[in-house]
Amino acid sequence: MSVINLEIVKRRLRVIGDFNDEDIQQALDGAEQEACRFLNRTQLPTLPQDWPSSTEDVPSDSDPVVADAIEGVLLLVLASYNAATPEEVAGYRRAAETKLYPYRLCIGV
Repeated sequence: MSVINLEIVKRRLRVIGDFNDEDIQQALDGAEQEACRFLNRTQLPTLPQDWPSSTEDVPSDSDPVVADAIEGVLLLVLASYNAATPEEVAGYRRAAETKLYPYRLCIGV
């Protein structure tokens, strides 16, 4: 099950109604998994509600997913669901990686 609400994705895709909900949900699930693999994380990154003034060292699961990560996942959904050419897919994926990169873990030296 996705962390990101299906309605957010449908709004970005400009989809009205629920005819393609299963396909969109599958693209969303895959995009979230791809983002987590790219980030070397088990879940999408979150920030405390009162960030940046928070003193919390490790965000909890109840904190919202950071907006950049949501944007990155939405770009991956667009690559999977909407892109018509390999070049378009690659463009969406590069844009997604740009949004996600600051949250990567264990990237080495």
